[in-house]
Amino acid sequence: MPRGCLAITDVLERSAGGSKRSPGKTGTGKVAAGETYEVLARRSRPQLFAQVVGQDHVTQTLANAVDSGRLGHAFVFSGMRGVGKTTTARILAKALNCAEGPTSTPCNVCDHCVEITEGRSLDVFEVDAASQTGIDATRELLETVKYQPAAGRYRIYIIDEAHGLSRQAVDAFLKTLEEPPPHAKFILATTAPQKLTSTILSRCQRYDFRSVSVVEIIGALAAMVAGEGKTADEAALAILARESGGSLRDATSLLEQVLAYGTGHLDPSMVHAALGIPDREALRSVVAALRSRDAATVLGVVDDMVGQGADLARFALDLLEELRHLTVLKVASAATLVDLTAPEIAALEEMAHEIPAEDLQRWFRILLRGQEELGRTAVPRLVLEMALVEMATLADMLPLDELVSRLEKLSAGNTGGAGPRTSAIQPGSRAAGTPARGNGGSAAVAGETTAGGPAGSRPAATNVAGDDSRGSQTSTGRPVEQSKATPRGTGDSTGTASRGSAATGSGSAPRSGAAAGARPGGAPEASPEQPRWKGVVDMLQKEKASRFFRLSYSRLLEVAEGELRVGVTGQDAVTALTNPEVRADIEKAIASAFGETLRFSPVILEESGVAPRVADLEKEARQDPVVKMGLELLDGKIEAVLPREKRGE
Repeated sequence: MPRGCLAITDVLERSAGGSKRSPGKTGTGKVAAGETYEVLARRSRPQLFAQVVGQDHVTQTLANAVDSGRLGHAFVFSGMRGVGKTTTARILAKALNCAEGPTSTPCNVCDHCVEITEGRSLDVFEVDAASQTGIDATRELLETVKYQPAAGRYRIYIIDEAHGLSRQAVDAFLKTLEEPPPHAKFILATTAPQKLTSTILSRCQRYDFRSVSVVEIIGALAAMVAGEGKTADEAALAILARESGGSLRDATSLLEQVLAYGTGHLDPSMVHAALGIPDREALRSVVAALRSRDAATVLGVVDDMVGQGADLARFALDLLEELRHLTVLKVASAATLVDLTAPEIAALEEMAHEIPAEDLQRWFRILLRGQEELGRTAVPRLVLEMALVEMATLADMLPLDELVSRLEKLSAGNTGGAGPRTSAIQPGSRAAGTPARGNGGSAAVAGETTAGGPAGSRPAATNVAGDDSRGSQTSTGRPVEQSKATPRGTGDSTGTASRGSAATGSGSAPRSGAAAGARPGGAPEASPEQPRWKGVVDMLQKEKASRFFRLSYSRLLEVAEGELRVGVTGQDAVTALTNPEVRADIEKAIASAFGETLRFSPVILEESGVAPRVADLEKEARQDPVVKMGLELLDGKIEAVLPREKRGE
């Protein structure tokens, strides 16, 4: 026999001498004194095609091929680590060389089967191509192919990590692989089939091994735990299955680590403690805190993780997976979450019911960006905390169709229907219902006439949301008496503006518009009851901003003869506010604030003699928070601002 064959035989005989020991396969996994312990992954290795977990599409095909005599001479077993490639190759070798074969169910008791199982068969060669990549090792191996089997029917070559063969080794191997002797079979196992050349793949039958599902791994682990004489919760086994990433061998190694950590029953807390992985309860606490916008609780959970020595990058990855599961439950059925147990799916469904899908997607994007930065930073805790705080403080999203509708109305010049400012304002900005302020602190109302004067002067519009108790002021801050207020449209360079409650205050001013006096030119002056009306508006918008947003720029004109006249901007505002249900709610709030039953009567401000100035309208439009948000979201710009009477030009 050639020198190379003797060398391989010597190696096999030496390794066989160490495998004749009795590994002590007791029901409890204990080993007698003086014996070497055999790990659970080797003791639980399948010995029949039917025992291979999760690869029925491969094992059934091979079993049928053996029974029918239609078995090829070269195979490629590809797939991730620990899914059964080498195990299936050994079972195939036993099926071919079994004393009762060839058969798809080797007996595992004859000399051939026992020798293959123990790794000392002279007819089965297992080669690690990752360490024997050169042309010399390949030539030495190929020298043995032409010799007849020592005892069995076939010489079987199992080449592990076949993608590690060098280019020269592959070239030397091609001819033998294409036309081997009748007694030779080749099985190439690889985790990277894309690295194999097309010339290799074209000469072999390829079988792709799949990752093992969580359910299948849980079943296999349960059988192993029972074989060890112990019990385990399904939730604990599910954690191990997910940690394995679809590799049954990895799951088995993790199980053995947990078995060594604790005694008796295996529960989730034991698994978390043994493997040092984040608890799923911590993940759910974070999601619940994000849902309630509770940044303090989020930071507390991170602090607990740091105290436990948890890997923050791993925690972020697990939280990403949790958000993915919640999103799937929002857009699809629970049947798609095949990797989770029924209790876990039930807990996720309860959380997903209260979280909008848009929020989940925004959280996922922010956390994904933070998770990528965790691997590059020296302070992972700070990065994770800031990402979670950003997630917890996100403002509620405004639907895009609603925003577009508001912008369309605003572009048409209808400020009354531009949309509720209160719903567009983000947390942390000015209070809901408070319009944008102009120079000097006064709020300019679109559609009203301001005093003529320099561009830097204060608009003469009534401050709807501000405090009217401060009295009228000029642009220099000097108080002016009501009787000396500059009429609108006169072009007074001082920029003074009259306010209904400047001289007498809200408590002493007359309630009727006639008693309060009228502005020159016929434009009615705001009622001194304006602050009280503002309280009504704030109360209504606090209850439901989207229903009463048209009152944001309203102005109380007069209270007389059981009627409360309010100026609004636009006919659509009048139509919406005269809806019976809306009017009833407003009149109920009026009765509560004014102490008497009054009929709510909205009128259009333009018909009251107030003509808008184009310059003020443009300034107001550009400062409008809805417009600013629209420009930011849509990446747009303002070409022009036109008054309502010119919108058709």
